[in-house]
Amino acid sequence: MNKNLAAVIVAGGTGSRMGCDIPKQFLKINGKEIISHTLSVFENCSFVDKIIIVCHGDFIDLCKSLSSRLKKDVVVVKGGKTRQESVYLGIKNADAKYVLVHDAVRCLVEEPHIEKLYNELLKGNSCTLAVKVKDTIKEADENNLVTNTPQRSKLWQIQTPQAFLTSELISAHEYAIKNGFEGTDDCSVMEYYGKKIVLVEGSYKNIKITTKSDIEIAKVFMKGSENK
Repeated sequence: MNKNLAAVIVAGGTGSRMGCDIPKQFLKINGKEIISHTLSVFENCSFVDKIIIVCHGDFIDLCKSLSSRLKKDVVVVKGGKTRQESVYLGIKNADAKYVLVHDAVRCLVEEPHIEKLYNELLKGNSCTLAVKVKDTIKEADENNLVTNTPQRSKLWQIQTPQAFLTSELISAHEYAIKNGFEGTDDCSVMEYYGKKIVLVEGSYKNIKITTKSDIEIAKVFMKGSENK
């Protein structure tokens, strides 16, 4: 049955920068896998109808096991060679009018921010969570010499989820495949396709867990949420 909103959780990373034997999304924080923390957030979103987990073929059974306790409709899909290919395979299984694309290792995303994206979708806009850049950013050449200092007030740090009309995102991915374009995220794929993206202000807590120090930061944020 066609649904209104599906969430594609991208969990295909190998965690090489973490230096661990298993991908970072399966490491535990407070006794619970990072991806399980993430899935819990989307499980609790009443406006999310379906969850698609895209992972490496070696971890399909693990993802099925971790998601078996969820009450929502969950599909586990084998990913591709790149993140972009994995997202495409995920959204092809969305079976929903709208789709959210989210990194499995952003386990601190909060439901109110996801709802803000959904409301923007209902207005007909493609959108993404983002936060304003705090630091001064420099552009440099191959010799590490500064070539430009962009105006900080115009700079945003992009996060996930990123939200789209499913049919448009599929078309954008197929256009990118046809033309050999590899984007850094799904917004860039949509931009290449000629679509505008609305930035929805999120939270600085919505970090992407990439290194071991990020795990310690996540623990502090989680403890702070528990103490509220």
